[in-house]
Amino acid sequence: MLDFFLIHDSQNPSSKGLVQERVGGAEDDLFFQLQHEGILEPWFDYYSKFRWGSEVVARMHLKLQRQPHATALQKERMAFTEILRKAVDTKCGLMGFGD
Repeated sequence: MLDFFLIHDSQNPSSKGLVQERVGGAEDDLFFQLQHEGILEPWFDYYSKFRWGSEVVARMHLKLQRQPHATALQKERMAFTEILRKAVDTKCGLMGFGD
């Protein structure tokens, strides 16, 4: 499972006392499907810790909204869209942690 947390673009992730809000997660099958469809860039690594800035998140959200609704992993896609929407609405990026 890849867990996503909101983080402001100006926020340093290694700051002491940093409290991040978990906004959801994604399984590897969805992640790799979205990469295959061009929603997620191919160099994003599911198995590493990463940070997507607010502009990157907004672009992915827009791509996902414009994509025809696929039948595969529909529930998971909706949950991922909601994660992106929360970040866009709060003008935040996302930190991802795989476990």
